[in-house]
Amino acid sequence: MKNKQVTILLFGFLISSWENTLAIEPVSVTKTFVSSQALFANPERGWITHRFSNDLYGINSLRNSAEKLSLVLIKIDISAYKNSSHIGQTKLNEIRTALNSCRQQGLKVIMRSAYAWDSVLAPEPKNIETVKTHIMDMKPIYYEYEDIIIAVEMGMFGPWGEMHSSYFSTTNTQFYYPIKTTALIQVHATYMDALPITRSVLVRTPYYIRQVFSSDKPIEPIEASNNTAKARTGYHNDAYLASSDDAGTFSYGWSRAKELAYINQMTRYAFFGGESFGTPNSKYNNAQNAMLESRQQHMTYLHRDYYTPIYNAWGTSVKEDFTRKLGYRFELKTLSYSKEVAPGGLLAFSLKVQNTGFSAMHLTRPVVLILDNGKTGTARIRYQTILTVDPRSWIPEVNSTSIDRKLRIPANIIQGVWQLLLTLPDSNTRLQSDVRYTVQFANENIWNTDGTLVLTNDISITSSAQGSRTTDNIFQEI
Repeated sequence: MKNKQVTILLFGFLISSWENTLAIEPVSVTKTFVSSQALFANPERGWITHRFSNDLYGINSLRNSAEKLSLVLIKIDISAYKNSSHIGQTKLNEIRTALNSCRQQGLKVIMRSAYAWDSVLAPEPKNIETVKTHIMDMKPIYYEYEDIIIAVEMGMFGPWGEMHSSYFSTTNTQFYYPIKTTALIQVHATYMDALPITRSVLVRTPYYIRQVFSSDKPIEPIEASNNTAKARTGYHNDAYLASSDDAGTFSYGWSRAKELAYINQMTRYAFFGGESFGTPNSKYNNAQNAMLESRQQHMTYLHRDYYTPIYNAWGTSVKEDFTRKLGYRFELKTLSYSKEVAPGGLLAFSLKVQNTGFSAMHLTRPVVLILDNGKTGTARIRYQTILTVDPRSWIPEVNSTSIDRKLRIPANIIQGVWQLLLTLPDSNTRLQSDVRYTVQFANENIWNTDGTLVLTNDISITSSAQGSRTTDNIFQEI
């Protein structure tokens, strides 16, 4: 008799599980989002300006400028320490003060250190070990401010830190000769040690990257997210679109077409930026070619203040388009979702996202989905979960990326009409509650002041909804 009871109970359990498995899930509906041409600041991309670490004039107005700057190149003058074994504490404190000010203003930074900020031949120490020690003096700062430092331009060599005309150049008695490979490798390796593993160093030419890694092959997709030295190496061009070889940037035996093909692959996964140079409306820096090559090279940032006659020649429309497209620019396209779900049931949704910018997002951040009852005060209820999605994969080369998920609704949820929200806060916990570091999407009528995006506000949680259900009280992906 006991075995018969066990069999009946087991059979009942199997029938219940079978019914749950075969339950007809709620019908999905589809919503289409409206694109926006609005100009707004987004973290880790866009127009930049420069400031010296001892003079951060006007940074409180950058985010609200016409170009919506959220990124600053901090230049560090270490000329006073050319003959010193270490960078002085006064200078290090000055740098910390500058970075604190940037954080207070909702800005992120790129950094570059140099021993001369004007045309001085071979301004650096004559001992490469001193150069390396000075880099390591900055290591604590790179870790303390990892939240706002997105990358470091390698600098250190030559005037302006532009990595030519150096004591360590192939010819060190004349201007514009490149850096010796042995010196490049040593300083690059030192930066790999000094920087957090999530941060990159940007060198002055693609040729230097090939020299450092003894390879003519750009980074492969399989290497891109592994935080290897190659994955953490990008480039900056301070003579962008100046001439057929960008004023010597490509003067290493390769044609411009071959260089651009290499850069196109590399910058799919690494930062690229710089500043324009040359005669306005030339063959390369005219508006049409600037737009073409900036997309091809996946440009993340461009110096707003140099060279303004070139940008003026583009005209307002093209310059505004650069404001939109530098780096990533995400748009929601469509959302298909379960409009009715039972407590404990399954919410199915399929969200299509398009990147209309020049480049991918290069730093990881969480993609958070929120179920919200839309009320305020003590009655406000929110459930949230981090989706298994990497927004760095939302690349501009594809028409749209589809995020298809099923989420378990808590069984103890209050029945009623709920909102579904999305947010991409900063990955660093220090900045996650600061909406200035949260990604805004280029759509009409979805942005909330708390940094959330309204996907839909009409999900009905009701016990009469179709579908399988459990007694779990967690909102999560399944």
